Amino acid sequence: MKEVILTVGPRGSGKSYFCKKAIELDPSIIYISRDELLIKLFGNTSLDPYTGYHLYAEEKLWEIIENTIGSSYELTLILDAWTGYSQERVRMIRKLRDLEVDCVKAWYFVTSVDLVSEWFWKKPGIAKSSDMTIERDPELAFYDNDAPRRDHELFHELALEIDSDGFDKVIRIDPLVTKFEHILSLQTSFL
Repeated sequence: MKEVILTVGPRGSGKSYFCKKAIELDPSIIYISRDELLIKLFGNTSLDPYTGYHLYAEEKLWEIIENTIGSSYELTLILDAWTGYSQERVRMIRKLRDLEVDCVKAWYFVTSVDLVSEWFWKKPGIAKSSDMTIERDPELAFYDNDAPRRDHELFHELALEIDSDGFDKVIRIDPLVTKFEHILSLQTSFL
């Protein structure tokens, strides 16, 4: 069986950390990260929207996904791509089904806004706009001090209908409560 787990959650919700911990428990899981690809290609994840780099990165991401899925009869793959809105999730699920993936699950991160805010500011290459006069690093992406809260609210508003996006199963994860072992035991069942 070919199974893909798609991460869903706002920036700073603990998706990548959680996925890497899960992989430590089950090294047979394949992990593909859109953020890691962006860093490899461009040096950071905050790209100028006018460059077309996001489109190029998406093409490369799907090449990697297609090659990975096509090279195995059986696999479990975590696709850490945050999927910000329903249409994007539906499109990704369709593409995965076209690649003959049997089961597409969502790991939907329902991390508290306070924790998202704390973790967001710890991400490399990110700084508060209020620190712009202190920080002079041209590699930094500056965000409004309230960006994590607004991002959290908007993301979850856009995910209200996630159960209708076409996933075989949606698993809600609070990274402070949910145990990796529990999630891995859930991933072994088809539905």
